[in-house]
Amino acid sequence: MPQPAKQKKRKKQTTNKHRRRLGRRKLYAAAAVTAAVTAALGVGLRAYLKSRSPYLAQVAPQLRSWALYLPNHLIPPALMLYIMGLAAKVDLIRASDRDVVIRIIEGKSPDDGHPFSARQLVPRALLQRVPDTPPRPAMIWTHGGGHVVGTPGFYDPQNARIAEELGIFVFAPSYRKSQQAPFPADLDDCYAVVRWVQENAGSLGIDPQRIAVCGDSAGGGLAAGIVQRAEDEGHPVAFQGLVYPMLDHRSATDPTTAAQAMPSSRGQFIWTARLNAAAWQHYLGPSHLSRELAPYASPLYRQDLSQCPPTWIGIGDLDLFYPEAHAFAQRLSKAGVPVTFETYEGAYHGFDHIAPQAAKTKTLHADLIKALREVLLED
Repeated sequence: MPQPAKQKKRKKQTTNKHRRRLGRRKLYAAAAVTAAVTAALGVGLRAYLKSRSPYLAQVAPQLRSWALYLPNHLIPPALMLYIMGLAAKVDLIRASDRDVVIRIIEGKSPDDGHPFSARQLVPRALLQRVPDTPPRPAMIWTHGGGHVVGTPGFYDPQNARIAEELGIFVFAPSYRKSQQAPFPADLDDCYAVVRWVQENAGSLGIDPQRIAVCGDSAGGGLAAGIVQRAEDEGHPVAFQGLVYPMLDHRSATDPTTAAQAMPSSRGQFIWTARLNAAAWQHYLGPSHLSRELAPYASPLYRQDLSQCPPTWIGIGDLDLFYPEAHAFAQRLSKAGVPVTFETYEGAYHGFDHIAPQAAKTKTLHADLIKALREVLLED
């Protein structure tokens, strides 16, 4: 039976109190970490907070958070990567209230037998479809995390929403992290899922001509590399959706110079230039800048982009990756590829995870869903 209005109101108030309590705990934890780090570096907490004020002022008010006070730019990158490596061992799964069925599937690439594991999200309505129902589109989502952290289950709420609202199949691969196995291990793991979905489309009820590959951050770079490899090997996909993608291994060539050349708040939060440089070295090797670049490792540098599918890119203007994402969009457009480039003002890297209830976060998700709908569902 439906809940009475008073019960719903009481439940909402309880939920809001819990959120406020959790927010205070996070703020206290952030303050403790910040105080410890600044003290270790000989910087007073008050002086540190004052020094961050000009940067925080450029962040959209709805996206300001306790997390932005964490001194990621001061913590040695090697230590940050170590901490992230420990976090990578946690299989974080977030609950979704969407009417989808989530399964763990395992298989092998039809090309070379490369094994894979992925989360499959299917709207319950698709499981109840009658015979001879036209096949539906599918999306493969490659998660972010700098190639060192992250799990597909963390994206269940977003992927479940995409699956249910569009009535499509969603696959979210697991993949090896760079501290376990550097490039191209993660690309191989995710590409195996794409090929398996393409080859088994008929039995899955999927239209092989309407498969999208999307991802965020390092997963956005993976998605772009997968799309390029699929084109080269004769298995093109229909669409790529890139959320603040990590595309350029040279963006971290000189982190100090890069930071000085940026608007004051770009790259100051969550994912910094120093951390980015360390992550690329971890992923491609410490001497990667002096070696010939492997195909698909740094998708911005592909010479011929003319065969890429329609592309959507969304990124905040304070994101470290904004210049490379914009450059990629310009190169795609110049090559004749339909491109939509969305900029979210006052938004930093990973803002949708830091402020999931913010209007800009909802706009980001809505924009991606709209782009998917236009390419996969509208003739």
